[in-house]
Amino acid sequence: MRLPPAVQQELARRRLVTTGRARAQGGAGERPSRAKGAGLEFADHRPYQPGDDIRALDAQVTARLGTPVVREYVVHQQLPVLVVLDASASMGTGSPRKFELAQQLAAALAYAGLSGGDSVQAVTFGEGVETCGRMQGVNRATELLGWLGRARPGGSVTLHQAVTHAAARAPRGALVILVGDFLGDLDPQALRHAHSRAQEVLAVQVLAPDELDPAPLGRGLTRLEDAEGEGSLSVVLDSATLDAYRRALGDWNAALAALLGRHGGRLVQVRSDQAVQQVILREFLARGVIR
Repeated sequence: MRLPPAVQQELARRRLVTTGRARAQGGAGERPSRAKGAGLEFADHRPYQPGDDIRALDAQVTARLGTPVVREYVVHQQLPVLVVLDASASMGTGSPRKFELAQQLAAALAYAGLSGGDSVQAVTFGEGVETCGRMQGVNRATELLGWLGRARPGGSVTLHQAVTHAAARAPRGALVILVGDFLGDLDPQALRHAHSRAQEVLAVQVLAPDELDPAPLGRGLTRLEDAEGEGSLSVVLDSATLDAYRRALGDWNAALAALLGRHGGRLVQVRSDQAVQQVILREFLARGVIR
């Protein structure tokens, strides 16, 4: 799988943004962490402790206070990022298909993480839950994007199962990025599990235009099939039904955003008929997903 060159160039100078819940940890990266030690960016002074490197002593402050004082510096580390792509059968529906944009967005966010010095791992779920190894450095982008590009929509593994599986394996304080449609499938228990591990959840919801407004499908008796084999339903598409559907979808998405917010997460909604460049330059920049 390849991202358009213009997208790669744009992402190469961008960084993933967190709300502060996710935190840099371990490795040598580009993000200021809570750790203090050797570095270039001065953080603070503290009293000398036995075992400290005497080269860290601040002679001027020590002389002024009459007690040994050392200088501490900000340590720049990596942010652990987990990208979870919904590859269940429902993502293969819609016009244009939701999965194609979702796959590109998952790849774009993974690429932004790698180019920003973060450590990135990807998970897909559909027929089963598949996990790739954690990768670091933009030189691993081709490998990671190739792994994501092999995913195909199918099966019915739930987002709850995938998030629970992924959150349990991701480090504490990781940024967990979910890309899917989230129609009837985002269990509070899975979010609580991520929240308990101090993980920050960013949910990118991809919906097709006919899911947002089914009016173009026409009027009259219509048979709706569940893409994941859960049965079918016959409905009469008329003004009242369409209005009820729009209200229900609006209520569901508002509840979804509120649920994520209660657990320190965020929701970004996009349409499957948007180009990946448009989503990155408009939605992601405007919503503070990247900067």
